[in-house]
Amino acid sequence: MTITSVLLSLALAAGPPAAPLWDHPGYDAEDSHYNPDESAINAGSIGRLSTKWSINLRTSDTSCSGPSAPVLSGGRLFATDQLGISGYTAADGRLEWRFDWDDVMDNDIPVLAVSDGLLIAANGDCNSQSDPNGQLTALDVATGKPRWSLPMDMPINAVVVDKGTVVVSGSSPSDEDAVVAYRVRDGRLLWRKPNHATTGVCADGILLVHRTDGFGVHAGEIAGVDIGTGTNRWTSSGGWKARAASPRADRFYVTNAIGSLAALDTATGALRWTANGKASELIAADGRRVYRADGRAVEALHAGTGKRLWTTRLSTDAVQPVRAGGLLYAGSTVLNAADGTVAGPAYPGHLVVTGGRLYQVSGSVLRAYAP
Repeated sequence: MTITSVLLSLALAAGPPAAPLWDHPGYDAEDSHYNPDESAINAGSIGRLSTKWSINLRTSDTSCSGPSAPVLSGGRLFATDQLGISGYTAADGRLEWRFDWDDVMDNDIPVLAVSDGLLIAANGDCNSQSDPNGQLTALDVATGKPRWSLPMDMPINAVVVDKGTVVVSGSSPSDEDAVVAYRVRDGRLLWRKPNHATTGVCADGILLVHRTDGFGVHAGEIAGVDIGTGTNRWTSSGGWKARAASPRADRFYVTNAIGSLAALDTATGALRWTANGKASELIAADGRRVYRADGRAVEALHAGTGKRLWTTRLSTDAVQPVRAGGLLYAGSTVLNAADGTVAGPAYPGHLVVTGGRLYQVSGSVLRAYAP
């Protein structure tokens, strides 16, 4: 057998490469902001990226909506602008469809996710501070046609989609806290937990919720909840809120009001480690390290112990870290994930790194880069 045939056999055994995917704002329902399948854009190629296509997103002086984190699935890239939502061919940026808001003056910026052939958009109105409302809209990914829409009396402060279920959490001065779950395919109500809240993180079907006083104050009780049924898998004490979960979905990375970052076992709620003074809402996790952004610093902690591995100071405030291809995108520069050294130039804005492409929404421009 020749070397060529051996290599071919190994390639066939490994199967086809994973299709480019980034179907949640944070890559996955775990909100890990980590794409384990990216390899083309790495430390050796990040300095050679060039623009493959660029699109000016629609603007409006009267709109309260705008660009949010894009998502990608099935060869389509979905992005928001001040007039609504658009679907593009990811390869060349060709416009496939548009969905326009019924009132650009009263639709705020949506959060997007893809599930079961539908693009889920969660947003709300803009004109009421005391009694805001929310809405869920499900669009056909191929056509942009609405499949279903749900107006809500409460605002949507957090949303997550996993296992064919979309969960929203919200409260306002006029609405008591609630966590509510709907079936993705038709918007049917599945379950509701009043006087509870959650964040946009789910670990392979386990949602971390916390009990409240009904109006936003944490009551010191948390639970791991089955996203499909709303039943508690476990309960525990503590003032924790989930900021991300590990790619293997075995850890929640959580913070509390006194500034601690911790790791909880997703199956039991057991505390695995605590890092005092390390709380941040800007967390990414790749299974080896937990990355946190705080002011003009980015820090990596050991995923198993919470011990600091490295810290890098930036020239501007850090943003949500994104991890792919051995790199960490953190705002003012691109870093090597292993040691925090500078690897490449800045790519500001919302990023999607998948399939050998870097997609960027910065200001009102959507761009695609590749080596």
